[in-house]
Amino acid sequence: MIVSPNSKLSWQYHHRRAEIWRVFKGKIGISRSFDNIEKPVKILNEKDQIKLKKGERHRLIGLDDFAVVSEIWQHTDPNYPSDENDIVRISDDYGR
Repeated sequence: MIVSPNSKLSWQYHHRRAEIWRVFKGKIGISRSFDNIEKPVKILNEKDQIKLKKGERHRLIGLDDFAVVSEIWQHTDPNYPSDENDIVRISDDYGR
């Protein structure tokens, strides 16, 4: 994913997947929580990696410059893999 400066991706979670994020370029903000309340932003730098659990709310936040983040899906049900319909958006600046 390429995250633009000063942008916020959806505050969201998933029922059928966990995720691993790794910062490849730049630095990025992240908020994460197990309830619908956003927690304070943590800064991730190049080469930092985090694991998000199934159901964990999360959001990437662009800082002063563009950032490149890889997103690896970990399907939690092999008989019903996650897809784009598995995104539960709590808040979204883009109206999705």
